[in-house]
Amino acid sequence: MTAIARRRVLAVLPLALALACSRPARTLPEVKVFVAPELPADVLADVAAHLGVARVIRTARADEAELVWAGDPAQALALGERLVPGSAPAAEDVQARWRDAERRFAPLGARARVLLVSPRARLPFAPSNLRDLADRRARGKVALVPFGKGAGPVTIAALTLAYGEKSAGRFLALVARNAPQLAGSDGEVRARVASGEAAFGLTGSFEGAAAAASATPLDVVYPDQVGAGAVALPTAVALLGGASDAARSLAAWLAGPDAERILVARIPGLLPLRHEVPIPVGVEPAGNLVTLSFDWDALAAETARQAERLARWPEGFTEGTPSVR
Repeated sequence: MTAIARRRVLAVLPLALALACSRPARTLPEVKVFVAPELPADVLADVAAHLGVARVIRTARADEAELVWAGDPAQALALGERLVPGSAPAAEDVQARWRDAERRFAPLGARARVLLVSPRARLPFAPSNLRDLADRRARGKVALVPFGKGAGPVTIAALTLAYGEKSAGRFLALVARNAPQLAGSDGEVRARVASGEAAFGLTGSFEGAAAAASATPLDVVYPDQVGAGAVALPTAVALLGGASDAARSLAAWLAGPDAERILVARIPGLLPLRHEVPIPVGVEPAGNLVTLSFDWDALAAETARQAERLARWPEGFTEGTPSVR
């Protein structure tokens, strides 16, 4: 380059830099999203914005949204006619057992019900099954959120479909008679087990991962692995009627492998549905677990029924086997 040419480049460079800096940042398309309270909406919004996928506008109610991230398929199907069959991404690289054949929602990782066990607990048995919550040898030493709250209704719905109404009713009665420590949240269950107030407890895999990685780790037990299997359900991404192209693009990204890899890393306890996704401490890929399988419509209907039935549990469940309508 000649000296004259070099001077011309140097003269133009400041102007080019100034113009580049003055360009407005790319405006991301806005998508109205409702996220179930038990899922980390802030992580979803941060990841989507950081990767330039969309600007997530969180809504207080599902009926205000274009896209819903539900905690499980029953929550998604409760949206009823607002769901559009065939609108969800296909997610064909995920096993069919986790997907909806009608494509009303797409799976995004899974959550499982787990047992947290204190290594210091002096129990005459090693908790490994949900029925251990009713073991008389652990009377008064078990912590759980009442089955009428949180993930309780869908958990009992899953057990009812898997084992029958009579068996599920007996389970509810026996756990109620076992004087469980009733907690206000899964986090409180973990705290009670960590402090030694409870020997073990029932919680979700999010708290399980946190417990496994804590300074005083607890044992995370995926129950019923030598039986019918654990209750593990995919979280569900669903588009609602009238969703924008931006919402469809966000849904497609969320249903893909890149989003699962990133969100599993950012949300410990979200179980990957794809085998190639790296996993943090205290987490198992859903495909490595023995889990119950469901018809999603049957699960949604049974969850709605159980939510009403369990509203006052354990009150009224300790005497005899509860009646089932």
